[in-house]
Amino acid sequence: MALAGILAGGLALGTDDEDRTPRATATQGTDGLLHRLSTVALTREAPVVRDDQFLYTRSKVREAEIGSGKAVLSPLTETEGWAPQDPRPLKKIGLTRVNGKDEVSNARLGDDNGTPAGLSRPTYRWLASLPTDPDELLAYLRAHVRKDAEQETDQIVFEQIGVLLGGVLPPRTAAALYRAAADIPGVEEAPDAKDAIGRTGLGIAREDTAHGNRTEWVFDKDDYSFLGSRVYRTKGAPYAKAGALLHSTAEIDHAIVDKAGQVPVKVPGSTGKQQAG
Repeated sequence: MALAGILAGGLALGTDDEDRTPRATATQGTDGLLHRLSTVALTREAPVVRDDQFLYTRSKVREAEIGSGKAVLSPLTETEGWAPQDPRPLKKIGLTRVNGKDEVSNARLGDDNGTPAGLSRPTYRWLASLPTDPDELLAYLRAHVRKDAEQETDQIVFEQIGVLLGGVLPPRTAAALYRAAADIPGVEEAPDAKDAIGRTGLGIAREDTAHGNRTEWVFDKDDYSFLGSRVYRTKGAPYAKAGALLHSTAEIDHAIVDKAGQVPVKVPGSTGKQQAG
């Protein structure tokens, strides 16, 4: 069982030798990093995305897993994914390739007629339909995220925004997401944040103080592209000590392709990193 399915319960399910004691400074002012990211996002060129296309994502991931009741942190794994942009309810909502093995993702449990575009399946068209006023967007997210009695709603919203940042975003939506995140209580800068492959950058973080899980986003210091995220324990628990890594990602490449399984051609000199918008 992967950690992603049980993080909401606040359980500590991994260990790592690296000390991740949080060191952060609050930045809720208009000159904070999130506001700079929002400004940069508005300068990005909006991609052209058709409903019949797919979002291709290549990333590297480490996550805690449980097998015989003891948590084990997985090795760094490269994952490729293809997310259909068709806004209609779909019974096949994605294709994932891990270590060369393909796996089709089916509609979410309970979606007998297919899963429509939405928070659980964010298409480009759906993202473009979200409110671009930060207050309205934050209210929408608080109302529509899947609630969990064992996790703070603001933490769920913060983590949901982080998931959306790992895709291709309309510039105005990206800008609004950064501004909305800035209005979530407890959000702060994390100067030492780094992604799954060790790239250190500009960090944004929030801690679920009730359960001791801290989520961090990391951005490139030069172009503000989204590099990845990590989650780790800030309190000791039966399954992990404080500082134990639970989950980390590194965004390597994004592209819009015409069919599932298609790998984009690398453009010479391109970094392939997802931009802030």
